[in-house]
Amino acid sequence: MKEDSKHSHIDHNMEGIFLHVLADTLGSVGVVISTVLIKYKGWLIADPACSIFISVMIISSVIPLLRNSAEILLHRIPRSLEQTLKEAIGDIMRIEGVHGVSSVHVWNFSNTEIVGTVHLHVSSEHDKDLIKKRALDLFQQAGVKDIIIQVECPR
Repeated sequence: MKEDSKHSHIDHNMEGIFLHVLADTLGSVGVVISTVLIKYKGWLIADPACSIFISVMIISSVIPLLRNSAEILLHRIPRSLEQTLKEAIGDIMRIEGVHGVSSVHVWNFSNTEIVGTVHLHVSSEHDKDLIKKRALDLFQQAGVKDIIIQVECPR
């Protein structure tokens, strides 16, 4: 796994503000265009046509923002990290003494902070602290800023 991998995060608040300003601007432009078309061409249909066009544009631009916000609220694994996390879990499974990884839960805590929890099943003969440190490093390289690792040994 590459240590210099970077993940881009969009500030959803700024995106929402931008879309609000864009909607206001489109509304104003639509009023001007429909007024000009009605006054000079007599096209009375211009006003509802501009309104429908602006509505479709706003709805189509807001859908990705709503989807991303819902993913944060539902604690979904960030789409940008899915493959990287699979690779990190594969690397953790190759650590000597690790028998299994379970209860992996990684989500966006905020727009920019990714957190998670995981259970590691390790052999009682191996150094649990060293395994935990190596797993922590792999998750951090994958982009997870804060992760709680619970180490479990068979009895």
